[in-house]
Amino acid sequence: MARNSTHDVDALASRLDAVERAVTTDDGTVPPADVHRSERDDAAAADAADSRDREVADGVDAELEALRERVATLEAELDAVRGLLGGVQAVDESVERRADAALAKVERLESSMAEESGLVVERLPVDEISDDARPRENDAKTAATDRTSATERDEANSLAARLREAL
Repeated sequence: MARNSTHDVDALASRLDAVERAVTTDDGTVPPADVHRSERDDAAAADAADSRDREVADGVDAELEALRERVATLEAELDAVRGLLGGVQAVDESVERRADAALAKVERLESSMAEESGLVVERLPVDEISDDARPRENDAKTAATDRTSATERDEANSLAARLREAL
C-alpha cells in the first residue's frame, strides 16, 4: 500500500508540474489573465460593444424623432390658437364697429327729436340710471337679451383674455 501512496504522490506532482508549465511564461511568472484571451474573444467583445452602441444610437434616434413630432404638433396647435384668437379679435372689432354705428344713429335720432320738441335730453351712462328710470316696454325680453349679451361679451372677453395670457 505504501507503494500506491508514493505512486499517487509522484503522479500528482508530475501533473502539477505540467499545469505550472502551461500556466507560467518563459521567465517563470504567471501571466495576466487577459494574455490567454484569443482574438476570437476580442472580436466577440468588440461586436457586442458595437451592438450596444447601435442599440443606444437607435434609441436616441427614436426619442429625437418623437420629440420632433411633438414639437410639430405643438406648433400646429399654437397656430390654431393664434388663428382662433385672431378670429375673436376680428369679431370683437366688427361688433365694436356695429355698436359705434348704432350709437351714432341713436344720437342722431335723439338730437333730431330734441330739436323738434325743443327739449334738451341729457344722456346718462347706463350705470347711473336707476332701475325705476329704465324703460318698461318688453322688460322681460330686453332683460333676457341684455343678460345674454353681457354674458356673451364676458365669455368672449374672458376667452380672449385667457388666450392672450396663454400666448
